[in-house]
Formats: sequence, C-alpha cells, structure tokens
Amino acid sequence: MTSVSSLLSSSQITSLIQQASAANQLPAATLQTQETPLKAQISALGKVQSALSGLQSALAQLADVGTLTQRTVSSSPNGVVEATVTNAAALGSYSLSGIHLAQAEALISSGSSSASTSLGSGSIAIKVGSGSAVTVNVASGSSSLSGIATAIDQADTGVNATVVFDGSAYHLLLTSDASGTASAFTVSGTGGLAGLSYHAGASGLSLSQGATNAGFSLNGLSVTSGSNTISGVIPGVSLTLAASGSATVTVSQSVANLDSAAQGVVQALNQTLSTINQETTYTATSGGGPLLGDVGVEELRQSLLDSLTAQIGVGNAAGSSSYSSLSSVGVQITSGGTVSFDDSTFQAAAKTNYAAVSSLLGSVGVASNPDITVSGVAAAPVGSYAVDVTSNANGTVVGTVNGLAASGTDGVLIVNAPGSLAGLALQIEPGVTGNLGTVTISQGLYGSLSSLVNGALSSGSGGVVGQIGSLNTSITSMNTQITALQKEATQETQELTNQFDAAQATLQQLTTVSSFLTSYFNQSSGGSGG
Repeated sequence: MTSVSSLLSSSQITSLIQQASAANQLPAATLQTQETPLKAQISALGKVQSALSGLQSALAQLADVGTLTQRTVSSSPNGVVEATVTNAAALGSYSLSGIHLAQAEALISSGSSSASTSLGSGSIAIKVGSGSAVTVNVASGSSSLSGIATAIDQADTGVNATVVFDGSAYHLLLTSDASGTASAFTVSGTGGLAGLSYHAGASGLSLSQGATNAGFSLNGLSVTSGSNTISGVIPGVSLTLAASGSATVTVSQSVANLDSAAQGVVQALNQTLSTINQETTYTATSGGGPLLGDVGVEELRQSLLDSLTAQIGVGNAAGSSSYSSLSSVGVQITSGGTVSFDDSTFQAAAKTNYAAVSSLLGSVGVASNPDITVSGVAAAPVGSYAVDVTSNANGTVVGTVNGLAASGTDGVLIVNAPGSLAGLALQIEPGVTGNLGTVTISQGLYGSLSSLVNGALSSGSGGVVGQIGSLNTSITSMNTQITALQKEATQETQELTNQFDAAQATLQQLTTVSSFLTSYFNQSSGGSGG
C-alpha cells in the first residue's frame, strides 16, 4: 500500500498556489505598468494647461489696449489746481492765470441767546436761482433755530441749513448747495419767521458770502464757471480749482499700463515655454520628459514662438511705422527657446509712437479722420470699416459703421446692430457729420496668441485639454480591464485554495484510515501468533 507521506506537503502546496496567484495577477500588473507613463503624461500636460491658463489671463489685458491708461497729468505748483485726465486728452501744457474760485451764497441771521428758543409758527420760502420756490412750514413747537434748520434740510430746498455759535450768540446759517451766481437764492419768511427773510425790500438775514463764479485765463482764453470743477475746456481733462493764483497743467504720454501688460504677457509666455521645454527635454541623468516626442505639444511650442515673428496683420497701424515688429520694441526670442523683454527699449518706443507699439501687442482701433477717436473695439475683428455720421447734435450721435446701425450719447457712436462689430465705440467731435473715412482694427500679438491658447485649452482633439481627456479615457478603460483581471485572478486563486483545502481534508481522512488499518493489522498479527 502506498504511504500518504509521499504526497506534497502543506507548505509546498501553499507555495504552488502563491506562484499560480502571481501568474494570474500578471496581466493586471502589466496593464498597471502601462498606465504609469500615461499618468506621467497627464501630469505633465496638466502643468502645460496651468501655464496656458496663466497666459490666457495675461492676454486679457491686451484684449482692448485702447482702454489702458495712456495719459498722465500733473499740475504745478501744488495746491492750486487738481486735474484728472482721460485717454482723449491731447498732449501738451496749459497755463492757467488769474484764478479765482467760485463761491456759494451764504446768509446768516442775527444773534440769538439760545438755539432752542421758539420764534413762533410760520413758513420759509426758498428760491434758488431761476428755480421754483420751495416752502417750508414750521409749527411753533419746532420753530427754534435748530428746529428750523432741521426742517429746511429735510425739505430739500437746495440750501444747507445749520446753527452756528460765534462765542456769544447763535445764528442760523443758510448756504447754497452749489457755488456760482446761478445758485444765489432768496428767502421769504412769514408769521413768526418773517425776520428770516432775504430778498429785495427785506433784510432779516445778512449776506455772509456772495455767490461768485470761478474764472481764469487758459493760455489767454477767458474761462468762467459756476463750479470750481471744470470739464470740457480742455478735452479729456477735468480741472478742480483749489486756490487763487496761477498754475501750469501738463498732459503727458503714459506707457506704464501698456508696459505692465506687455511684461505680464512675456512672463506668462515664458512660463508656458519653459514648462513645455522641461516636459519635452531629454537628459542623460533623467532620460526623456513625459512629453518627449509629443507632436501636438511640440507644434504648440513652435507656434507660440512663431507668433512673435509673424508679419503684421492687415490694417495694423504699425505697418507705416519704424516699429513694425515685436523685435523692434524689445521683444526677442532667446537661443534657449524663451522670450526676452528689453524694458527700456519698449518704453522708449511706446513714448515715441504709442499707437504703433500698442497695435503690435493688442486689439486696437485707429481712425483715418482726426475727428474720430476709438473709445473701445469690443470684439471687432481685424479690418477697416467705413464710418458715416448722419446726425450729431447736443451730444447725440447717429450713423453707421460698415453699414451697421450705430448711435449714442455724449458724442460716442456705438454699433448697436448685432454682429461682430457690436459694441465698437467711436468718440465723434461735436457737430461733425458725413462720411468720416475709416476705422482700422488690428489685434497684434493678442490675436495670434489668443487663438493658439484658446485652441489648446479647448476640449477638442487637437488641444492640450482634449489630449488630457483622451488619456484619462484610456486610463479609465485600462482600470476597468485591471479590475476585471484582478477579479478573475482572485477567483482562480480561490479555486486553487478550495482544492487545497479539499486535498487537506482528504489527506486527513487517509491519515486516520491509515492509522486505523495499521493498528488493526498489528493487532491481528499479534493474536494469531499466540
């Protein structure tokens, strides 16, 4: 009879099961190994995507360079005139002499020993300038100086009322809300308030400060204003007179915002190029980057660089300037595949010909007619568009741009017809009508880079985002296969384990039977011998 000791041991069977389990897991492990480079590519593409998003944000500053601040204004000496400026202001210096300030009329009552003593019921009618009189009724219980002041302020009469104390007596002080002679006012009191009157034939109130207009000479031109804040005398410049005397206001070209926007784009572009270079480079120590050999990423890198050397597009204002390329304003491609920015060269060029430099960088509009200033290009595409103004009076402008209906107020003609030119805004000089030539739109670096970046960040098959999506789909599919293979391997291992358990049980039974038979035959042999 064969001995059960000739069967495999438990440890041997366990080892065989482990080997079989490892073999069963091999297909899943192989797929997991294949996932590793795909995950590395996804990570690298994510870095490129992040850099492109930063470039997209930086480019937004160039979407309409015409809205960037292009003017700065200063005034000397300090404290006489304060000035603010818009891009519509012409460069130059303006001399203001003989400045005197506008004043608001102020009336004051005679002194009273108390601010709370009742004067008796009555009414006060206040008439400012050529406006209608506003009547304020005051009951006897509210007819103290303080009560009267409160009633006047609540009635919105165009006059501010307050109670002042001169050290020995209280006075009602009435001051016009606005300065200038047109805001002088009269007061007519009745009843207990009859003493608070100021008009022809009445003198209950005294003139504390007369209403006067502001005045000055601007480069020899006499200017008057009812307010100390004056707009429109110098187009695009608002003046606030602060003191009497003389001052010089100077409007200068400002390139700071354009310079900042250009630097922001170059920095973001370099971040993108550096990221691509890093992920596509081969080194002896670390081998090839995850995106080495990725044709789409390499084409993107080359296209980004090519956009810096592309010819000026149709209608670009820089075409007739010495600043006709980005390299001429200090933007150069380095030997390392990034971009350098010479700030001094850029600023010098922008100060010399701002329109030319700005048109190299961003979306900008230039009018052929000096009576037109492009206020905003909106999303207008590159091209030249005819401007025709049919009506231009009292600030309301009506006309067409490239045949599309346009209108607006404050002299701004805005395309309001639907289409690609919708929102294009043109400042038209007062009274100017007729065929006013063309407005030319260029998009410069903004146009070319935005197209590339938007395409790369789209979900289409040719973009970085699309490529990430495709790789993630592959990973998902592989994970599904891995899960199925791992389940199958587990099942196969479990079957082997079950068979081992069954063998163990059988072995135990055979061992028991063997012991019994051995004992039985031993006993039988011993008995027959006796």
